Amino acid sequence: MDKDIKQVFRGLGRTKKVEFISENIDYASVHVIAEYVKGYLFDVLNDVGNDDYVAQYLKGKGYEVKKLDNQ
Repeated sequence: MDKDIKQVFRGLGRTKKVEFISENIDYASVHVIAEYVKGYLFDVLNDVGNDDYVAQYLKGKGYEVKKLDNQ
């Protein structure tokens, strides 16, 4: 069954994958989320409306982040 689910997921288009991940994020482990979200991270963050998350993460890693005025 696990293989069937993975095959179905791989067959989904990018938008449907992002929607699925966003709607079901609470049911998955961190490792499973990381496996699938790598290629869709920015799409998922855009879908949930949280672009500040990336900035906070980078700041926490020691990077300097500056938001441009025209953004």
